[in-house]
Amino acid sequence: MTVSIQKTRGYTLVELLVALCILAILLSLALPAFADVVRRVQSETVVNSLANAYQLARSAAINQRQPVVFCAKAGAGSCGNDWTNGALVFQDPNGNRVMENEEKLLAEIAQPPTGSQLKMRAALNKQYLRFMANGMLENTAGSITYCPPKGTPRDARNLIFTRNGRLRFGNDQNRDGIPENAEGQPLSCPL
Repeated sequence: MTVSIQKTRGYTLVELLVALCILAILLSLALPAFADVVRRVQSETVVNSLANAYQLARSAAINQRQPVVFCAKAGAGSCGNDWTNGALVFQDPNGNRVMENEEKLLAEIAQPPTGSQLKMRAALNKQYLRFMANGMLENTAGSITYCPPKGTPRDARNLIFTRNGRLRFGNDQNRDGIPENAEGQPLSCPL
């Protein structure tokens, strides 16, 4: 009678615990970087949706040959001052910044994530943009700046608009990782 002994292959408990410890250390190093990526993508998404709404408002004013308003949402069809409530784009031939029965809603922009900051700075402290039939803005130039929840200046983003209706994104001209405003000053976050 011959007894054959087979060697069993597998991992010991010690080897599994060492592997789990290494995985935990790697995750603890990667998660903060992942959170930074999430904040930056969130910033880009919010600012791109605002830029799209801006371009829609301008092109609608030109194509329909009537004034169009892009503003912070206060309630059902009316403009307010808090851009974190979302935004509206609608025809506004009478200039009262309230959407009435004959005025068409062109777009409604959702609220940014809770804890976000979104501020508009414009001439005469206006909190709305009114595009005329020629695509120009009515007496205003300025910017809209966004900071995500728990954001740093590196996460801030802004849109800069001119009176002639042109729009551009604030860039990091000096390559320090922080975008600048229209005057070349670094953005701050929180606002």
